[in-house]
Amino acid sequence: MICRAFSCLMVLVNIYPAFSMMSNPDVYKAQWQLAILADTIAEADIRKNHKTIKEPEDALTLSRYIKDGRVHTVAVLEDDGERIIGIDLSEQLSRYDRNSFDVIKGLEFSTVVRYIRSGSDKVSIKYDELLPCVEGKEHIAIGINYAEHGKETGQVKPFMFPKFVQTDPGIHKIDYQKGWLLDHEVELGIVFPSAVCSSADLGHMMIGFLVVNDFTDRAELMRKMDSKNVTGGKGFPDAKSKVGFLPTGPYMVIPKDWRYFVTELQLQLSVNGEIRQKGSAKDMVWNIDEIIRRTLLERGKYDSYFQDKKVKLFEGDCIPPNSIIITGTPSGVVFNAPTGSFILSRVLKYLFTGKFFSKKMHSYIVEQYLKKDLKNPGYLKPGDHVVSSINYLGTIATCIGK
Repeated sequence: MICRAFSCLMVLVNIYPAFSMMSNPDVYKAQWQLAILADTIAEADIRKNHKTIKEPEDALTLSRYIKDGRVHTVAVLEDDGERIIGIDLSEQLSRYDRNSFDVIKGLEFSTVVRYIRSGSDKVSIKYDELLPCVEGKEHIAIGINYAEHGKETGQVKPFMFPKFVQTDPGIHKIDYQKGWLLDHEVELGIVFPSAVCSSADLGHMMIGFLVVNDFTDRAELMRKMDSKNVTGGKGFPDAKSKVGFLPTGPYMVIPKDWRYFVTELQLQLSVNGEIRQKGSAKDMVWNIDEIIRRTLLERGKYDSYFQDKKVKLFEGDCIPPNSIIITGTPSGVVFNAPTGSFILSRVLKYLFTGKFFSKKMHSYIVEQYLKKDLKNPGYLKPGDHVVSSINYLGTIATCIGK
C-alpha cells in the first residue's frame, strides 16, 4: 500500500520521470603516457585475444595528420601505443582531402588494399601528432541503447538527440569547470562517406567505425531535462556539447564485412586504471540497421533543444556524411537514478518545511539530488585519467585538467 501510494504521488506531482535519466605539451604528453600505463593491466583481457590492427584485406584502418600544411591520411599497419606506422595514402593517391573517406572516394575496397600493399615507404606518426580521425561538429547520439545502462539510469527504451561539438583527437584533455558532475560514456561511433537517405543504402556503402567518449555534465542535464518527456532529449544537447566532450580514437576503421565486424567489438573504459565500463557492441538494443531506420524517421522534426532553441536531429532529408552517429554506452557510468526512498524523503521535506511557498517541487528535488551527487567521488575531477577503448578501433586517453 505504501509503494502504491508513493507511485500515485509521483504521478500527481510529475516528479519521478525527471530523475529517470540522468597545458603544457610535455606535461600533457606525460599525463597521457601515465594514463596508458595505468590502464595496461585493465585492458589486458581485451588485448590478449585480439590483434591491435586488422589486416587491410579485412578492414582499412585510417588515421589523419598534418604535413606541410596539408591533411594526410595514413593506412595504419602497426600501433605500438605510442605511434602508428603505415602507408601514406594521400601521397600514394595525390589526394589530400580533410575527410579520409574522400581520399579513397571512387575506389573499390580491393583497390585501396592494393595501394596499401604496394606502398614501399612507411611513415611513423606519434600519437600526439594525430588529428581526430573524423572532424565535424554536428552529430547524432543514441541514449539508452544498452539494456543494463537503462536499468542504472531508470529508462527502458532508446531515444535520439543531437550533439553539437567539435571532435578532439585521441590524446585528449578536458578543462574541468567547477559545479560540473562530469560523467564518462565510452561508445561506438559510426560515420558514412556520403549521405544516407534510406536503410537500403547500407547494403552498398562503406561504413567507418571509431571509438568515442560521450562526456556529459549531469548537473546541467538534470536541470534542463523535460520531466514529462525525458526521451524527448531536452537538456541532452546542452549537457553533452561542451568543448572537449567528444574525443575520437586515433583511427577510423572501414571493415569489408561490417555486420560481422560489429559482433567482434568490445567496449571498455577505465578511470585511473580501474575498469568501470565493459560491454559488447552486439548487445545494442537498436542495431545499426534499426538506428538508421529510426534516425531517418526523425528527419525534419524539431524535437530537441539546444541553447534554449528548438533544433532538428539533423538537417535535410538524409543523414549527412561525416556526422558521427554515437550508438550508446554500456552500464557503468557514474550517474544512477535516485532511489524511491530518496525522492519520498525530499517530497516530505518539501511539504513539511514549507518550501512550496518559494520553490517548485521539481526544481527543489533536482537541486537536492545534485547537492547529494556533488559528494559522489565517482564523478570525474581534475587529475583523473580516463582510458576509453574498443578492440581494433584504438584508445582515447583523457586527462581531466583544472
